[in-house]
Amino acid sequence: MKLALIADIHEDSISLKEALRRIEKHSVDEIICLGDISGFSVPYYNYYKTRNARECLSLVKSNCHIAVLGNHDIHAATIIPENCSFFNFPEDWYRLDYSQRVTLANNTIWLHEENDLNPLYNNDDLDYLRSLPEYFVYKTQDLNVLLTHYVYPNISGLKKEFYTYRDEFRQHFKFMESLDCAISFTGHSHINGFSAASEARFRRHRFKEYKIKSTPVSIGIPSITSHEKQNGFCIFDTNVLTIQVFKL
Repeated sequence: MKLALIADIHEDSISLKEALRRIEKHSVDEIICLGDISGFSVPYYNYYKTRNARECLSLVKSNCHIAVLGNHDIHAATIIPENCSFFNFPEDWYRLDYSQRVTLANNTIWLHEENDLNPLYNNDDLDYLRSLPEYFVYKTQDLNVLLTHYVYPNISGLKKEFYTYRDEFRQHFKFMESLDCAISFTGHSHINGFSAASEARFRRHRFKEYKIKSTPVSIGIPSITSHEKQNGFCIFDTNVLTIQVFKL
């Protein structure tokens, strides 16, 4: 199987269409989205005139066999996450005023209304987002692959932290083991290229082909959004365990 993986679109419809156009040339079997279709954050992105959350969502729905939720999607669809051990979201979280949420979150949780513009979703869009899982186990004949927006226990990227050291992935590998997964793919980090975390080390790589030689391993893929021109997509061949990471 050849799987194309995309992540962190952030309403950038132009970059998403270009990625899908280029993916089509690789004759992949399936396209997978690792979340954050939503989330145009004013301080970070400069494509205000071309942002289109609804078009991005429609493209994901029509092209991606599998999609999981990212933190911006969770906020946009007012979802109370099920897999969140580090913060107890009250049931009325989205009915609380901003100051109450600031106090409760204590600067540990992303409060996206600080920066995000309204994606202008309709009810069907919101229903689609609410139907998406927080993680997905993709099963092949020889191995299981864990698909999440970010790294366990922060699988949806709700917490304000990023992992860059080997030991920070220990819980993620235990989570993978509990699901009988040898390989995982994540987004969220907007990395320039991709990252590979094993039990021995964490390394960043530029856009290139990479052979997975040992497991467990967690691969972090680049974003689709054109922020800082470090965007791209990933193609994973499950038969020979190679990934190719392409720059847009």
